[in-house]
Amino acid sequence: VDRTMHGMQLGSAGMHAQVRHWAESGELQALLGLLFDNGFDVWLTSDHGNIEAQGVGKPNVGVTAEERGERVHVFETALLRDQLAAQYPGSLSWGGAGLPDDYHALLAPGRTAFVHQGASIVGHGGISVEEVIVPFVRIGRGR
Repeated sequence: VDRTMHGMQLGSAGMHAQVRHWAESGELQALLGLLFDNGFDVWLTSDHGNIEAQGVGKPNVGVTAEERGERVHVFETALLRDQLAAQYPGSLSWGGAGLPDDYHALLAPGRTAFVHQGASIVGHGGISVEEVIVPFVRIGRGR
């Protein structure tokens, strides 16, 4: 699902359609049946969630950014991060709570992404509720 998300160009609707198609193919049900038949307890979780975001422009950061994600860019210094932040009103300069001292993150504003202006993506790496709270569900055999 994560691989599908990273290539998604049709927004959330396209993402939902692809996941629905995969689920209806029977592969997941066959795997669950095999696990249940062999006595496994099955839990479903994720390493992160995602959101649909609209592009606010793709920063030209060259080699100044340590990491260039769609929802966050990471810099070696606060000065480099803050210079880019000035170009994107509403972006959030993450001060380091919970991060190493040399990790200076700039988060895209709201439900936007650092991709071409107006482009719609499904992505993660930000701090929206959908991106940071993940499912943890026990799956049981229907009766």
